[in-house]
Amino acid sequence: MSLYKKLKPKIAIIGASAPACIYALYLKKKNFDVTIFEGSSSIGGAWSFDRFGPKFSNIIYPLTANEKKIFKRSINFLKNYGVRFKNNFSKSLFSKKIVDSNSCDFKGLYNLAKKKIKIKKNYQVKSIVEKENSVLINNQYSFKYIFFPTYIKLKTIKIVNKKIVKNIRIPFLKMNKALHMRIVVSNLKKESYNFKDLTLGPLDRFQIINLNKSLSQINGRVLLNWKNKDKKKILQKICEIINFKKMISSNFFVYRSCIRDDKQIKLLKKKLKETKKIKYLETFTLLEFLRINIFNNSPLKSL
Repeated sequence: MSLYKKLKPKIAIIGASAPACIYALYLKKKNFDVTIFEGSSSIGGAWSFDRFGPKFSNIIYPLTANEKKIFKRSINFLKNYGVRFKNNFSKSLFSKKIVDSNSCDFKGLYNLAKKKIKIKKNYQVKSIVEKENSVLINNQYSFKYIFFPTYIKLKTIKIVNKKIVKNIRIPFLKMNKALHMRIVVSNLKKESYNFKDLTLGPLDRFQIINLNKSLSQINGRVLLNWKNKDKKKILQKICEIINFKKMISSNFFVYRSCIRDDKQIKLLKKKLKETKKIKYLETFTLLEFLRINIFNNSPLKSL
């Protein structure tokens, strides 16, 4: 057995998003010892689900020329990690575009991650300190390397090298609270929706998932100027736009995220280059994550 396999370097990933779970399993196959730290009680992030299905729209669609090149390869890769796809194509609203999308089920991925990866839920990462031979999380857990995803909030990272102490400020715009809704309806009428100004009524994201012959699930993100309104009014407006026989259930979810624009993402990457053991993990979109971190193998080259 090689020395590489014997050492099994300890690696931490901050946040249990879908990309983080995929990357943890990917590293595990390469014999790394991986732990994920998640601040909430569930995993999946923007791709999370409950016993009734996905909480948010779960669209995988290429937004750039680079993503188009690896789209088919990405779908096959995700299938090997437990993600399942359903070919019920319908027009969806996604990232300020009207796209053809099929639905995907991440339960298999999360079951794999929970089975094979150490995941510490309800654990807030408040400090990261890089020393000469290790990186500490909250001065409690020690790792060889830490992966820092795009939208993780942390104000500073400390570097301690012998007697020199350096604090690196981590940029972000704000913490955002987006309101999402999910309704299940019976006998949804198939029709072409008018996505005027890339919205549909009170929604700026919209996806239909066919559950069976009679039931359909509709996921959407509520517009900023609607999210503080009474939820009954939001549902009433949706009922005026979407033609179905009966609403079976309705749920609203708040998704909290750390907002960084392109400028700040570039600055974040630059800041993390000052460290040796803290690696940037590209999670801007799921396809971009796969292209850079898996297919190009970028972060592993320096380990």
